[in-house]
Amino acid sequence: MLAEKMSLPDGMGVIALVSPNADLHQRLRAAFKDDKRSSFIAIQGAIGEVQAHLDASSGPSILIVDLEQDRDNAIAAMRALRANGFAGAIITISDDLDEPAVRGLLRLSVSDWLPGNTPTDEIVMACEQALTALEAKSEQDRVSAAKCLAFLPAAGGVGNTTLAIQTAFLLAEKEHKYRSTCLIDLNFQSGTLADYLDLSPSLDLDAVSAAPDRLDARLLEVMLSRHQTGIAVLAAARSPTSSRDFDEAFIAHLLGIASEMFAIVVIDMPPMWMPWSESVLGGSDQVFVVTEFTVPALRKARDLMESVRPKLDEDADVRVIVNKCREQLLGGGLKKRDASELLGQHLGGFVSEDRALVREAINRGQPLSSGRSTNRLSRELSKVISPAVRPTTEDDH
Repeated sequence: MLAEKMSLPDGMGVIALVSPNADLHQRLRAAFKDDKRSSFIAIQGAIGEVQAHLDASSGPSILIVDLEQDRDNAIAAMRALRANGFAGAIITISDDLDEPAVRGLLRLSVSDWLPGNTPTDEIVMACEQALTALEAKSEQDRVSAAKCLAFLPAAGGVGNTTLAIQTAFLLAEKEHKYRSTCLIDLNFQSGTLADYLDLSPSLDLDAVSAAPDRLDARLLEVMLSRHQTGIAVLAAARSPTSSRDFDEAFIAHLLGIASEMFAIVVIDMPPMWMPWSESVLGGSDQVFVVTEFTVPALRKARDLMESVRPKLDEDADVRVIVNKCREQLLGGGLKKRDASELLGQHLGGFVSEDRALVREAINRGQPLSSGRSTNRLSRELSKVISPAVRPTTEDDH
């Protein structure tokens, strides 16, 4: 029954037909049998008889309603569905609609009206068009809820790329959004993000920067690399002997398109301050300054925080992650309380050192959690980024 919760694979929509017409049921079942984009359900009877059993929140993406019997009651039933929150598309099938009926359908935002003798392929086409329109609306809703996290290293070699990668995988796993999660390497000179995931960088910076107006979602999709999990990686080939200077407008345009395409964006920032660094950090929901567990590194992180913090909004979420943390069990040495005193309110948390786990993950081109999903590093990092690890309502692509 449609009232029961239906679990469908990602990217699929539910098309439900409500009609007493057995022939229509048979024709549409056959038409949608091999459709990989949608799942078809046929409900025998009139909409007025089954409307109470339809779940407005988890109901079908598209509802096909046969109005041939008791049209007024059918329109009233659809009106009740809309009033209860049903946001799916409605396609009606009926002959000889009078003016009051037409006005009633318009008020219900019906996607299409088809005569009773409409061929099956035209009904299927109407469903495909309605599904496309719903996906476009869902995309716009998703964009407004997209979240962006930026990782800024206090120095080279602090593990910034490793933590950025693991954060992306933690978020993608938590929210079931692998294909709508993107890792972006903005360290154009010496970035290793693609290498860590055993991918070839595909972003052609020379081409897109020469004609930035041509850069759109379709072109950017071609320049993405995809990890086997589905996570997207936007990275360019390194230029270790030359510095690439891009203006702020170009970087903003690049990241703007990426944020429109993905629900989760994780940025691996370069260790040097760039002309566009402030705007990137200012546009991020969360900023993590990554340092390691030594006195010089902690001092550098504190200095960086004191320089960066005034450039951002007062309510910006900026914290320090102390990576590669290992206290000596006996004797002296640096303690976590020392780091807490040095960083004060800027401290976001600690992530332990596990060289073997990190080395294995990098050599295999996998996240830290691929081998041991309950490893200590992943658990600690998840706590640090916990405000970002919360489910959203949008579906994955």
